Amino acid sequence: MNQAELGAAAGVTKGAQLNYESGERSPNVEYLQAVAAAGVDVVYALTGVRDAVSVPSLAGKHSISGNAPAPASDEDTIYVPLLSAAGSMGPGNELLTEDVILNDVPFSRRWLAMHLPRCRPAAIKLIHAYGDSMHGTLESGDFALVDTDVIEVLIDGVYVLEAHSRLFIKRVRQRLDGRFEVSSDNEAIKTSDILDGTQQVCVKGRVVYGWNGRRF
Repeated sequence: MNQAELGAAAGVTKGAQLNYESGERSPNVEYLQAVAAAGVDVVYALTGVRDAVSVPSLAGKHSISGNAPAPASDEDTIYVPLLSAAGSMGPGNELLTEDVILNDVPFSRRWLAMHLPRCRPAAIKLIHAYGDSMHGTLESGDFALVDTDVIEVLIDGVYVLEAHSRLFIKRVRQRLDGRFEVSSDNEAIKTSDILDGTQQVCVKGRVVYGWNGRRF
């Protein structure tokens, strides 16, 4: 299937498909669902690299009750759940009562071992990032790979935070006085908050890779 045919299967133009593969634009959930429903390898659709196993048709939505889905029969393939929950890079997105899986996206075990060697594959989840406060690091509509084993800030980085029943994607660093600073990366709207222990903030995971191809 060439790029024009792939774009047609997903309802987008060949130019849009080229932009997705080059990383100039990030696809939305509807695009992923369309190509997956057509039996197309989602990794190939986004990167131009064909995976060993094609993506199956979308299964029904189901709640996360433990580890990520088991690997497919091909020993190099593992499915990372794409969650309906989204992290806001702005005012925050309301939490769902439970995370719902929209789709299982195939990743190469070798790729994960090479790019994310410190992450346990079963703990990795894929979410959407919305808003512009992290512009330059994550763009609105990008996908973010989140290591959900990380529930405290041990190193400076980009984290998914829960506060006031909302999810945020923000940069967190520890100051010399021991307090944590939560900030945005967009210089145009640079804001920061200092956590002094009185705020109810919960770390839900650390963003370890952007679906735009940027490792953090």
